[in-house]
Amino acid sequence: MDILFSNSAKRTLRRMISKGLIKLEDLDTPPDGWFLAMGYERETVTGKWKRIQKTQYGARPSIPTHKLPKYVNSLTGKVTFDPVIDG
Repeated sequence: MDILFSNSAKRTLRRMISKGLIKLEDLDTPPDGWFLAMGYERETVTGKWKRIQKTQYGARPSIPTHKLPKYVNSLTGKVTFDPVIDG
């Protein structure tokens, strides 16, 4: 995740936090696009993300569960979501 965020992007995030536009805790949860790319689907009843085994048309996620990357908060550097444990 650090490769995606250069120093200027981190500086922008810190500036947004200092102005009160976002909180540091907001960066602890992965965005919806991250879940979709990793093969998760949102349940309609509960609204929670659930790892799918197969789609409605029989396609399987391209990344096995044990190889999914951990989501890291880009400013603090701590792992906030581990798909193997949390998923």
